[in-house]
Amino acid sequence: MNKFLQTIAALKAVAALAFTAQIMVVTVATMLLRKNSIPISYIWQMVFLALIFSAAQLFAFSDNYFANAKTSGRLTFLGLTMLLVLAIFALAFKWFPMQNPLNWLAFTGSYIAVFFVSLFTLRIVFRLGGIEYTQMLNAYKGQAQR
Repeated sequence: MNKFLQTIAALKAVAALAFTAQIMVVTVATMLLRKNSIPISYIWQMVFLALIFSAAQLFAFSDNYFANAKTSGRLTFLGLTMLLVLAIFALAFKWFPMQNPLNWLAFTGSYIAVFFVSLFTLRIVFRLGGIEYTQMLNAYKGQAQR
């Protein structure tokens, strides 16, 4: 039961972060397009995308399914899964004119760009966080030796 509750808490945390990021991106896009509001249907789409993303991320980074997989393999799985999910959403909710191949090229290119910018940003955050924890550990070791 405890593991189940931990999984739900992790799912909720990742979904909340994903939803917040989506809201920020759509808000900026809405402002650039000089619109005054975000349709409620977009909000619901973002809620479901956030939940799907968090489930896919937990699945991809769970040792239950990918015990021997490297991080690059897990990220590839997550990236391709989300590209497929987004393509299904784009078709289902008619995000853009589907018959024009250039639209699909722009959609895929935008996704790949955002995916790699996200990976790069997370790498920097984790590296800086690692430096901070290393400094804290060294300070602790210094105090313990006195």
